[in-house]
Amino acid sequence: MKTLSVLICLLCGGSSSALALSPDMTLDFTWIGTTLCASRPSSPEFQLENVPAGTTQLRFALVSPGGNEFGGAEVPLPARGMVPQGAVSFRSPCVGGMYTWTVEAMDAAGKPLARAKLTRPFY
Repeated sequence: MKTLSVLICLLCGGSSSALALSPDMTLDFTWIGTTLCASRPSSPEFQLENVPAGTTQLRFALVSPGGNEFGGAEVPLPARGMVPQGAVSFRSPCVGGMYTWTVEAMDAAGKPLARAKLTRPFY
């Protein structure tokens, strides 16, 4: 019985270590400083974590609550996962609501490696 307990502990510890080594990519941003219906909108600053090795480009897209795309762009992977404000082109929404930014991590051949989404209210 003691051997079984030790084996279970080792297996659980091993699997949690494996999970800790390969977390999902995450995206964070805030709409502060971005206004509705702006003629020249400035995209938010984006913070990415756990970007997979081999990523060279990031593909951003903004989608409205109704599923309409409001633009996006591909940008080179920046140091430390911080995409500066204004780096991504998009149309500023004129109607408030829950808008979703999606980012895909792409390798040099254009193959998607990971995807992250975040929905925030835009008013």
